[in-house]
Amino acid sequence: MRTLAQFIRAHWLTLLFIALLFAGTSYIVRTKRPPGAMTVIEAQAMDMSQTGTPVGAAPVATEKVSLQRFVPTVTYTGSVVAYNDTDIVARVEGWVVDMPVYPGDRVQQGQLLARLDTRERSARLQEAQAGAAAARYDREAVLREIDQMRAELEEMQSKRDSAQAMVQRAHRELDSARQELEMARAEREEVQADISAAQANAEYWQAEDARAENLLKAGAISREERQRTQAEAARALAELNQARIRLAKAEARVKQTQAMVGAAEAQLAQAEREAQAMQAGVRRASSALQSAQAKLRRATAMQEQAEASRRAEAIVTSYTQITAPVSGVITERLVSPGTLVMPGTVLFKLRTIDRLRLQANVAEADMQGIREGNPVTVTVAGNANLKINARVTSIFYSADPQTRTVTVEAVVNNHHGELLPGQYVVMEIAKGTPRQAITVPLSAIRRDVEGKPFVWVVVAGQQQGKTIYTCVMHPEVQSDKPGKCPKCGMDLVPKQRGGKQVAHRMDVTLGDSDGRRVEVRSGLREGDEVIVRGNEYLKEGDPVAPVEWGIAGPKELPQPSGEMPSMPGMEHGTHTQPAPSDTHQHEEHTDTPADKAVYTCPMHPEVRSDKPGDCPECGMKLEKAEGGHQH
Repeated sequence: MRTLAQFIRAHWLTLLFIALLFAGTSYIVRTKRPPGAMTVIEAQAMDMSQTGTPVGAAPVATEKVSLQRFVPTVTYTGSVVAYNDTDIVARVEGWVVDMPVYPGDRVQQGQLLARLDTRERSARLQEAQAGAAAARYDREAVLREIDQMRAELEEMQSKRDSAQAMVQRAHRELDSARQELEMARAEREEVQADISAAQANAEYWQAEDARAENLLKAGAISREERQRTQAEAARALAELNQARIRLAKAEARVKQTQAMVGAAEAQLAQAEREAQAMQAGVRRASSALQSAQAKLRRATAMQEQAEASRRAEAIVTSYTQITAPVSGVITERLVSPGTLVMPGTVLFKLRTIDRLRLQANVAEADMQGIREGNPVTVTVAGNANLKINARVTSIFYSADPQTRTVTVEAVVNNHHGELLPGQYVVMEIAKGTPRQAITVPLSAIRRDVEGKPFVWVVVAGQQQGKTIYTCVMHPEVQSDKPGKCPKCGMDLVPKQRGGKQVAHRMDVTLGDSDGRRVEVRSGLREGDEVIVRGNEYLKEGDPVAPVEWGIAGPKELPQPSGEMPSMPGMEHGTHTQPAPSDTHQHEEHTDTPADKAVYTCPMHPEVRSDKPGDCPECGMKLEKAEGGHQH
């Protein structure tokens, strides 16, 4: 206590100043506070749930849903990658004597990029060409020798065939001579038999003639009988002589045919000897031809080896002329003329841009339904008018373990040079085939505190009974007519809100999206009128009025609800509630004139601004947009 008393005595002037200041402040607050003003305690204690939007229909943009053709897509930012990045390297050692291209030059396939010193290589090539020519001459000589040997072999084969024909003819002649000899011998034997018979017959008649002569002398027979036996004896002798003549001829014929057989046998032997000689000549000619053919094979192998050496030297010599393997653009020149380069030295960097790869890293969750051949719509950053329709050409089936993404690639032609490697693009990739579905714009989807999706639909309003007016700051103040709040002086507003059309919440189940619209699988039916703009601050039963909207917001505000009389200070055709703004908009549109330029993001149309800039969602440049949403 002594300490406190001492403190008060020491600081009584300070304590007196604080007490006077508090008393003065309390007096001013109680007597000078303007109507409707509240203390901090009063503001904290006020039931804010009773505050609401002033009476009037909120302007909204609507869309009646129906089954439409829908292709689910995912949108990702991507990069332009050169189709090929090629290092142009030296393949042989040499001094760089000429480099007619420079970075930035566009070159065609086969165009000369650099030239190396060719003197040493040219000498080696000439040596290889001379060796190839000598081998070719040797082979041609062997070919001529083979042609000659083939002619000799054909001649020997012809002679052998002639000799064999002579042998066959000699055989036939010998056979014929032998047959004739046999016939002559048979004839001689037949004639010999005839001689024997004729001789026996002659002897018989000679004996008869001698007996008849004796009988005639004895007078035993007549002379006529003697003459008859004499005649028979003469005839038998004549026949014997005739047979002997025939035998002599037969003997001569036998001798002649024996001579013919001997001659035929000799001719056959001679023909066989000649045939054997010709056959031996054929064998010799064949052996010589085979030897020449073996020599030809060796000569051919030598020529091929020499030609291979010449081609190898020609190829190596051609390496001194360094050309572009593909068409493209020179991006770097790493050496200068006069430099001694070794095999493998990089001279240029060449980038192929006639065809380009558009690559996007797609999240694993979005890969379902993406296949090779799916359509891809590509928007180029900084050029909204350039849209490229392509298809998925490759999917790198290996997710990045860090980002959990898969690279999706589309190869496109770039003959006009509209794209450049490293450029930033936006790729809209189809996830499946087109189908009929109910869809709504993404701006129509709202989510509650639990994250469940819902939409606001326009339904007919129902308002019953007399209108009661209350103060939004003091809900206990109620009146049956408009006026001022006696506590704060604010305008009284209807306690029961309504109108011809009101907002009604519909919980929905969402499906796939295409980046602008989303599929509604349940919760909506065809014909439902969904609020797509101006739905940010709506509550169940709020009066709404569908009006025409533009990029910057509603083009005109609706008239106040018919159930509400004009309130003091409210001008005809205006609304006490400010026009709602999209929660994604980063610039207020209620102050933006309808005829003022509006800038929006091509990938996030809900982002709008009255001046150029970058999209806060994706970083793309905002682009000037014209027109609005007509419902």
